[in-house]
Amino acid sequence: MIFVSYSHADEEWRQLFETMSKPLSKIENIEFWSDHKLKAGRWEQQLQKAMQQAIAAVLMVSDSFLASDYIIDTELPSLLKRHQEGDLMVVWMYLEPCDVKRHPEILDFQAAKLGPLVPLASLTPWEAKSTMLRCCDMLDDFLKTLEQPKINQALAEARFDRVTDNVQLLAEPSRRDIEVCVFSPDSKWWHQGRIRTGDTKFKLYLGD
Repeated sequence: MIFVSYSHADEEWRQLFETMSKPLSKIENIEFWSDHKLKAGRWEQQLQKAMQQAIAAVLMVSDSFLASDYIIDTELPSLLKRHQEGDLMVVWMYLEPCDVKRHPEILDFQAAKLGPLVPLASLTPWEAKSTMLRCCDMLDDFLKTLEQPKINQALAEARFDRVTDNVQLLAEPSRRDIEVCVFSPDSKWWHQGRIRTGDTKFKLYLGD
């Protein structure tokens, strides 16, 4: 999940970013979550849960964003804490002219920009959309760093039958389907099939 933090006054910008990020959301099978997805009930608990589950966050910074007590006093400190703990990637977009220099914690995050840091509102529609695409590319680069499968190191000492069920090939669940191949002593690769998204175990076949 990618958490999108924004002010309701910037709803048009949020909707545009939702449109621009839709291909990334579909290809990577990842949800871009913002408070327009809140369900009836305890809204603050839903927000806190989303911030805890997110692996990345996008800050849509404007004068209204900085004027929001909830964003500055609750959302931003929570996201900053997770970022400092190494659990969250944060990127921000400069939507409207605002006194962001009073918030150096935001300036420390990566900014999505094409050149000099200028508000998207001062750009042409083409440039503003391109900046949002740059944000998507930054998120995509980050997601790719999470896709490298982590092999279960205990396999180095393991011995297998010709057919072995439930071999734990991965140390952590995979983020997407992963092809499995076995390298044989006669220098051949044997294709085994795939570990499905979210799994760590596999039925292993050795030989023909």
